[in-house]
Amino acid sequence: MEHNIFDSQPRAILALLVVVLLTACSMPSPGGETVPGAEEQSLAQPTPTSTLYPTYTPYPTSEPVPTAEPSATPTGVPTEAATEIAARSPTQPAPVAALATSGAVDVELERIPDTDPGPSFTIVVHATRIQGDGSYRYRITGLVRNYGTETYEGIGVKASFLDDKGGGYGPVDVYCPCRFLEPGAECPFSVDMYPRNYVAYRLHPKGQPVVYRQSASVVLSGITVSGGGAGSVLITGTAVNRNAFAVRNPIIAGALIDASGRIVSVGSTIVLEDVAPGESVPFSLRIEYEPYFTYKLYAQATQN
Repeated sequence: MEHNIFDSQPRAILALLVVVLLTACSMPSPGGETVPGAEEQSLAQPTPTSTLYPTYTPYPTSEPVPTAEPSATPTGVPTEAATEIAARSPTQPAPVAALATSGAVDVELERIPDTDPGPSFTIVVHATRIQGDGSYRYRITGLVRNYGTETYEGIGVKASFLDDKGGGYGPVDVYCPCRFLEPGAECPFSVDMYPRNYVAYRLHPKGQPVVYRQSASVVLSGITVSGGGAGSVLITGTAVNRNAFAVRNPIIAGALIDASGRIVSVGSTIVLEDVAPGESVPFSLRIEYEPYFTYKLYAQATQN
């Protein structure tokens, strides 16, 4: 039987293709060896991790600012006023920064004209107020001026009041701390009245021309201002006698003046001693505290 090589050729070709295919599958990939499980790793999704936000730090709470206790001592007042103050001359301004309040309220009261004869004085009213500091009262303050040509002594003012029911009260003496009032000179005054529904008032000056006694000047120096405690202003200094004669019992008066120029409180002190020429005596003056911007001092004595 004749053997045909072409009959076996398809089988050989098929076998060769199988060998080539198996060899190709076993060859490494161009990128290198096949890593077992690489396909699983590439397909697996990474587990997300949560990113923690920074913790919130609260802002510090502000501490409340402590409220300053009201002080009777006016702040901002210089410890030294004018180094030398002539009699009845104003001191240098002493500004006061924010001050304690007294509760005083301005009120309108009718001033009844004074038609009675009296010395040649002008009474200038600066303020009519109700003091609401626990001792409810009316207060009237101002100045007495001598517009005449004579020196007067026994200086004073009489005050009368009329209430809303037609009743009256007075006359009462007004606090006027000057012993003498020379031509052109002035003196502060203050009067307090306790509660009634007052609607009007009248002021009448009093005084008589000097007969025997004579006024003498004194000079004030070394002035200091401070809180006097118990709702007062303390003014201290020295009264100097620059006259060629001795003087007796110097009087130092003071007035607290607000920012509008009104006298709001008045006080005085007397040094009960004689002062020889060129000598001096210390003084200490307390004035009831009211909010003020400056002050003025008045000083005089009696010729010995």
